[in-house]
Order: sequence, then structure tokens, then C-alpha cells
Amino acid sequence: MGIKKSLFIFFLLLFLEGIVFAQDAVAASGPDSDLLFFRRLAWGQAQYAVRYTVVLEQKRGNLDAYAEVLRKNTDETSIDVNVPPGEYRFQVMSFNVLGHLDTRSEWDYFVVRNPITLQTPKSGVSLSNNPLSPSPVTWSTELPIKNSRVIFSREPDPAKDPRAVVRYVDEGTTTINLPSLAEGIWYWTVFGEIPDGRVVSAVAPLWFTLVPLPPLSAPQYIQPGSNEVITLDQLMAKRKITFEWEQVPEANAYIFSLYGISDKQALLFSTSPGSETSVDLTDLTILTMDNYIWQVEAVLVSRSGTIERRGTIQQQSFEINIQRSDTLRAKNPGTSYGFSP
Repeated sequence: MGIKKSLFIFFLLLFLEGIVFAQDAVAASGPDSDLLFFRRLAWGQAQYAVRYTVVLEQKRGNLDAYAEVLRKNTDETSIDVNVPPGEYRFQVMSFNVLGHLDTRSEWDYFVVRNPITLQTPKSGVSLSNNPLSPSPVTWSTELPIKNSRVIFSREPDPAKDPRAVVRYVDEGTTTINLPSLAEGIWYWTVFGEIPDGRVVSAVAPLWFTLVPLPPLSAPQYIQPGSNEVITLDQLMAKRKITFEWEQVPEANAYIFSLYGISDKQALLFSTSPGSETSVDLTDLTILTMDNYIWQVEAVLVSRSGTIERRGTIQQQSFEINIQRSDTLRAKNPGTSYGFSP
């Protein structure tokens, strides 16, 4: 019985006789069916046989229990079946010209395995990929695969997407960190090459949803305290205002901003993302009113300087008590007489 070349599977007895690694899949009928793999079951000619009955059973669970999945009559000495990955056994019964059972073969065992099995992330899961602790992407194989590449795509068929995100991995590697991807649904799969140069892949892509990370928490403010009043005497002594806050877990930088309270909050001073947890305001001349608001946003910044995760912002106010000096009196220099040098 002939089949299309694209449906051939390869047989690689690297570990155990009877293990079959399927290279090309045949889709089963029905939208919810598993993908099936071609397998030819063959036996020798029985002397008095005019027909045969083949019974195929699949192992169920971890127990040594098998359930019948196929029973077929034929006058040939082989049949072709399409089966999902699993452990199987088959038996052949021959019948003579009288229709009586002639003989029965022993059970013959075999295994159908995927060349590459995708493991995590599994289909349907939701992930919030933290750059500080990326989610793992894992797969498994029993074949000596090289030139492996992990493909992430918005399309259900990642291999056909020219805009897919591709990560090449070293031989023997079966785990990588999930790369930085945008929010939404992603499909992923793994391709590689076996020693004879043929390309193998997982049976079908898995998919996951990437959700945004929750914002980082707002830092606890240390000084100035809430609604604290700063006097001119304090400013005269220090010649600066120190703003200080506590560290935020998972943050590696902070953005400080100072506003004047008016009909519209006027931004007076801000910083670029920095790792310090305090800021000294030394240019006191920007303080042109009595009441102010300051805030700190905790952020996560990549090595390239891009903000990958923002934080919750809480504002805190303080006041400057602009006191007036006592009456300023000029001293009379008295009468003086000018003269020419």
C-alpha cells in the first residue's frame, strides 16, 4: 500500500528496539482529535491462512493494562495504521479456509514517540514574564538533535511566520528563558536536525498568553515626612533639602519628581532613572512658593536603559515656612567729605 512521501516516518533504534520516532504527522478527522502517526504492522505468512485478524492495543496509564484500539481483517501480511504517541502491542490471528482459527502470534510491542516533546509553557497558561526571573521554556527529546531553534510567533503556525522571534540553542540544550515578548497570545515550537540532516519538530505548537506584570509597589517615604514644615533656619543650616525613601523589591532604579502646588502642578525638578534612594536638592532658588509635592516611581530598567516595568506612584506634600527677617534698617554712614585721588 503506497502513501505520500511526506507521510513517511523514520525508525531509529538508538536505545530500544521497537521505539518509533515519528517525523511527519497525519491529521486525524475531527477538530479535537490528536495528531496521528503512520505505522506499518507486518507479520510472516501462515501456511494454511486465507485471512488474518489484527488486534492493536494501547497501554493505559502506568499499569501494565492495555485497551483495544483497533481490530481489522485482511488477507495481506501487513496493515498500515495511524496512531497517536504511546505504547502499543499487536497480535495476529490466522484463519484457514474453513473459517477456523489456525494460529495466534505472540504479542509484539512497540512505542510511538514524538521526536521533540514540548513541555512548558503548556497551552492555555497565562504568564507575566518577569525580566529578573524569566519563565522557563522547556522541551525534551531522545534524539541527538543539533541546530535546534525555538520559534515564538503570533501565528498558529510559527514556522511560516517571517516575523517570528527565533532563538538558536546549543546541542543538548532543552531549556531557555522566555525572551522579552509583547503582551498577547503566542505560539511556540522547536525545530532541529538529526544526524542524517533531516529536520524534525514537535508535533504541534503550544500556545500561551503573556499578560502584563503588575506595577511595582510605591516606595515608603522617609523624609521629608508627610506635610512636614521646613523652615528657613533649616535651609540656612543645610543649604539643601534631602529626599529619601526605602528600596522597592524587584526595582533597580527610581525616578524622583518635585512639583509646586498651584492650579496646575508645575514640575520643578526630576531625575533620570537611577539606583540611588535619595536625592539632594541644592538649587533652592527653584522653590518659589510655600507648598510642594514630591514623588518617587520605582522602575525596572534593562541593561540597554529601557524601562521594562513601571511602578505605582504615590505623592507626598511638604511646606516651606518662608519667614521674614526683622525690619531691615540701613545704618547712617554720617557726614563724609569727598576728595580727589
